[in-house]
Amino acid sequence: MTAVEPARISRTALPEIVPFEPSWDPEPPIFRFPAEDDEAPASTRVLAMAGYSAMLGLTGVGVGLYALLAVLRGAPGWYLPALAMLTMFSVGLAVGAFLSVHQRTLPWILLLAAAPPMLGALLLAVAF
Repeated sequence: MTAVEPARISRTALPEIVPFEPSWDPEPPIFRFPAEDDEAPASTRVLAMAGYSAMLGLTGVGVGLYALLAVLRGAPGWYLPALAMLTMFSVGLAVGAFLSVHQRTLPWILLLAAAPPMLGALLLAVAF
């Protein structure tokens, strides 16, 4: 064979591609959107979670309106970022609660954990 002649290499069989399937039944993730085969959570549970979240949300709206007035009156530069951080942390915990609605106690823990940052934002807003 010379450098000019192409090499006559051929494969007669291709390797079989086998998809990986775990031998155990993996647990579903904790934070996820409900799948089609999930059973619906109880209506009272969702209603209670929505009511609690509505209280948090209305408190956040009040904090935002009060912060707007404080900024127009000349609040310090750190004021708005601090309020935004506290309220977004509270919103993130509330979102996590709704994404974990199929768990037993985790949504309630997350909703209860969302209240202190919102209370801190409320106290910070009222202080200025």
